[in-house]
Amino acid sequence: MKVSVVGAGFTGVQLARSLADSGAEVVLVENDPDKARVAREQVDCAVIEADGNSPATLAEAGIAEAGALVALTEDDEVNLITCALADAGYPGVRKLARVRNYAYYESAAAPALAGAARRAGHSRPVLGVDRMLNPDVEAAAAICRAIEHGVVGNVIALEGGRGVAELAVAPGSSLAGTPLRELSARTGRRLLVAWVEKPDGALLPDGGTTIAPGDRIGVVAGADDLPALSELAGTTPEEAPGRVAVFGAGLIGRFVAERLLDGVRGESGGLLGLFGGGRRRREVALVDPDPDLCREAARLLPGARVLCGDVTEDSFLRDEGLDACDLAVTASPNHEGNLVAAAYLKSRGVGRTVALTASAAFDPIARKLGVDVAVPLRDAVVDAIAGHLRGRNVQAVHSVCNRRFEIVECGILPGSPAAGRALRDLSAPGEYLLLLVRRPDAEAFEVPSGDTVLPAGGRAVLVMRAGSRRVTRLFGE
Repeated sequence: MKVSVVGAGFTGVQLARSLADSGAEVVLVENDPDKARVAREQVDCAVIEADGNSPATLAEAGIAEAGALVALTEDDEVNLITCALADAGYPGVRKLARVRNYAYYESAAAPALAGAARRAGHSRPVLGVDRMLNPDVEAAAAICRAIEHGVVGNVIALEGGRGVAELAVAPGSSLAGTPLRELSARTGRRLLVAWVEKPDGALLPDGGTTIAPGDRIGVVAGADDLPALSELAGTTPEEAPGRVAVFGAGLIGRFVAERLLDGVRGESGGLLGLFGGGRRRREVALVDPDPDLCREAARLLPGARVLCGDVTEDSFLRDEGLDACDLAVTASPNHEGNLVAAAYLKSRGVGRTVALTASAAFDPIARKLGVDVAVPLRDAVVDAIAGHLRGRNVQAVHSVCNRRFEIVECGILPGSPAAGRALRDLSAPGEYLLLLVRRPDAEAFEVPSGDTVLPAGGRAVLVMRAGSRRVTRLFGE
């Protein structure tokens, strides 16, 4: 597949690297000479130094042969114009655009606008964009997933009520000191560990891998399993928090506060049982030093307790009781400040903390500071886009361990090397692990064994080294 990416900032470069590593032919377009130079050094792909919102540039980038165009410049209008120009000349190319202006994102999804287009006989998407991605929406969704799963770590929710939960192994944990092949017998549970992240690096484990205190592991779990698994790891999930403080009244903070006030279950239908069913209200404080943002938040969220103040003011935290909250979410635009604020609130007695960060590169810092969950904004956007572009056989991509590994949901295509073969005949230690399999006639995924025969037309969830072409070819591209 050929993909044209316009904009070589952090997200553009990360996406281009992910796609190129997986075998796609990528062309990056960037008009900033410095960014173009960095892109050439970091990604094995063609880089064109020119304006992306130009028909001539799009033609030079090979848009006529491309399967997709992704517009990721810093300017929303440029991204939309680029997609509109491409749609006018190449309607068969899939167009994706990042838009930070929520009004654009919201308007494009308006049912009334889509209905008017259908009534007028138009079959093209609004503004020529097949898929808009808003970083604030993606980040807020990731924060809410972490909260809904008990703030034990980042959680990847999958179909069929299962997911992969990241857990920290505490000293004294019953998981520590035992080889993985003996864990099920020792704990009385069938445990499937997807990855192990040790202080000196992450690895895909085998039966001889031993978990030690201080490790972080990814565990496949069902809706009823996570509390018990967390207890085994020594990281007890947070009960439904009665008092929550969200620091940052911008879009992300407001989205999170709204979700907490509604108390609804997540959209994924995955591991969302910890807070109970139905709609449940709780006390939510939304805090920001900007009076204008506070006034807007108070207007939009009448159920929230909106406070205008600074997280660094001791007397303010004490007087408003914010240092006695069960959960604090730091979601301001100052990503480094979010980490410091979360660590400070934890030191003052807040039960659990979630911090919005710029990227997964800050994860080790967050852990050293004692922050319970760090949600990387840019990585959430890259994963959302990559899931749409990794080929017809891939349904979703989730990066873990600072993008070293990926959890991939894909089909098992008829005629592929894996179809009809037993899992034990396909083993590739250190390269990938098959986590879940679903047969074509089944509704739920199951954890496979070595004797499991991979069904043609079924689906698989696997964890693999980022961009492993051998693995993607195994299941069919």
